[in-house]
Amino acid sequence: MKPILRPISSQLQLFQSHFDQLLNPNHPLVQLANRIDWNRFQIALEDCYSPDLGAPAKSVRVIVGLLYLKHAYNLSDEGVLECWVENPYWQYFCGFETMQHTPPIHSTSLTKWRNRVGAERLKILLQETVDLAVNNNQVTKAELAQVTVDTTVQEKNVTYPTDSKLYLRAITKLARAAAFRDITLRQSYVRVAKHAAIMAGRYAHAKQYKRMHRTLRKMRTWLGRVLRDLRRKVPLPDVMLIGLLEVCERLHAQQRTDKKKLYSLHEPEVQCISKGKARVRYEFGQKVSIATTNRGNWIVGAELCTNNPFDGHTLAEAIAGVEKITGVSVTQAYVDKGYRGHNYKGDATVHIAGSSNRGVSTATKKRRRRRSAIEPKIGHMKSENRLGRCYLAGLKGDRINVLLAAAGSNLRKLLRAFAPALKNWLLCWPKQWNLAYFRNKIAYKLSSSPRSEHRLQLIG
Repeated sequence: MKPILRPISSQLQLFQSHFDQLLNPNHPLVQLANRIDWNRFQIALEDCYSPDLGAPAKSVRVIVGLLYLKHAYNLSDEGVLECWVENPYWQYFCGFETMQHTPPIHSTSLTKWRNRVGAERLKILLQETVDLAVNNNQVTKAELAQVTVDTTVQEKNVTYPTDSKLYLRAITKLARAAAFRDITLRQSYVRVAKHAAIMAGRYAHAKQYKRMHRTLRKMRTWLGRVLRDLRRKVPLPDVMLIGLLEVCERLHAQQRTDKKKLYSLHEPEVQCISKGKARVRYEFGQKVSIATTNRGNWIVGAELCTNNPFDGHTLAEAIAGVEKITGVSVTQAYVDKGYRGHNYKGDATVHIAGSSNRGVSTATKKRRRRRSAIEPKIGHMKSENRLGRCYLAGLKGDRINVLLAAAGSNLRKLLRAFAPALKNWLLCWPKQWNLAYFRNKIAYKLSSSPRSEHRLQLIG
C-alpha cells in the first residue's frame, strides 16, 4: 500500500518532550528540514506503490531522509540506522517529533526501496538540493548556465582480478551449485584448485612464469571439465544455474588479448579503465560523468557512462542531464583536453582546457581557469560521499550510487551554508566592540615595531 504521510505516534509519546522544546532551532539540520519540500517526493514517487495491496509502506520522508544522511556522512545502510537512533537531529530531519529508541526500518528496506524506485526517479533528490540552493541565494540561474564537466571512475566492490583467483572462484561456485541440486560430479577439483591457486601466486612472486602459466592451464582445464560434466548431467538447468554456467563459460573461453574480458563473477559488467594516473594504473568499475557549476562547484549533473566510452562522446548526454535537472539551458561548458574531438552539436559553447585565449574576455579567462576546481570536488565525493567504491549490485546500483553521492555532496554544502555560528557571532556583536577589537589589535602590532611610542600616540 501507499506510505503513511506521518510516522505513527504511540500513546506513550504523549508524555514525552517534543523536539520543538529540546532542539536548537538554528541547527543546520533543523533549518534544512524545514526548508525541504518533502511533499514533492511523496507526489513524484506515488506510482511506485500499490494503492490497495499489502501493508502500509514506510513514510517516504523517512527513506529519503536516511538516504540523504547516508551519503552526506559516508555511512552504510546499517551505519546510518545506528547513528540515527543516537542523534535526535537526524530523527527530526526524517520527520519524527519525539525521541525514538529503535530504528524506523530494517537496513534491507533501503535496498528494496532503491531497487523499486530506480535511478531515473531518484534524480529528484539531486534536483531538490539544486532548487534549495537557488531558493536560498546560494547559486543563481546565470551560474547554472555555466558548467564544468569531467569524467571519473566509480570503482566496484571487487578485488583485483587474477586468472588463478577467477578460475578457483568459478570451480568453487559450480561445485556448490551441483551440491545444492544433488548432482554428483565426477570430480569437483575444489581441493586441488585451491592448492594450484596458491602455487600460482608463489610462482609469480618468484618470477617463475613458465611454472605459473603451466598451473593456470591446469586450472582452466579443470574448469572446462566441470562445465562439461554439469552440461551433460543437467540438460534443462534452472534460471540461476543458466546464468552461472554462461558466466563460467565466458571465463573459460576468454583469452589474454581479448578486449571485453570478465573481471568478476558476481559483477560481470565491470570494466577495466585506465585514466593515466601514476598511482593507480587501472581501475575496475564504471565511468561516470560529473557536472558542476563553474562558480561555487554545486553538482548539477551525474550520469553513468557504460562500456567505457570516449569522454567526448559523453558530453552531449551530460549537458542534457544538467538541463533536465536545473531547467536552465547551458550556455558555456568547460572541459579538459580529454574532450578534444567531441561530437556535441548543441547551442552551448565548449571551452577545452589549453585553448588559445587570444580575443577572449577577462571574465572568460577566469572561468576557464576555474575548470580545474572540479578535480578536488570529485576527490571529496569519493572520500566523503561514497563515490569511491560502489557496494550496490549491477549497473542499476552504479546509477543509483552516483546520483545519491551527488545529492549528498550538495547536502553538505547546504548544511555549511545554513551554519549560523559565525554569522550570528558577527551580527550580534556590538559595533563599538568590533571597533575596539581592531583598534587594540593594530596597537599591539605597532607596539612591536620601531618608533612604537610615537605611533601609539597617533592612534590614541
